[in-house]
Amino acid sequence: MKLAVSGCPRNCAESTTKDVGATAIEGGKWEVHVGGAAGSRVRKGDTLCTVDSHDDVLRYMGIFMQYYRENAKYLERTYDFVERLGIEKLRQILVEDSEGICGRLESEMQAAVDAYQDPWKEESEAPIHPNQFVTAPAPVELVR
Repeated sequence: MKLAVSGCPRNCAESTTKDVGATAIEGGKWEVHVGGAAGSRVRKGDTLCTVDSHDDVLRYMGIFMQYYRENAKYLERTYDFVERLGIEKLRQILVEDSEGICGRLESEMQAAVDAYQDPWKEESEAPIHPNQFVTAPAPVELVR
């Protein structure tokens, strides 16, 4: 899954053509886009919602990703998923909470985030061999 965030309305990070993206708009607001594509098939993502805060951007991105994880067909891309269900239905379910599942989706996504372990952090805390993180010696002066 590809994600992007553009901090300006010029969309430099191409957030509208990613699986999930957010674009800053006037007034300190954000648009959350879903179902974009930029490969052999180019598709501008649909606007799921417009929100007022960074926290809401993360919330709706997470809710969408969890709903997609639970309801997409095997190997179905987000752009096909959004087209199959329709953006209006997705807005009803994920923004208006018409099925009363957003709280659970948010909890499930948070559980996945909490379970993540950064492999680079693990390596940096437990060296593979004793000299892995030893400071390199000072350079030797060359004599000509």
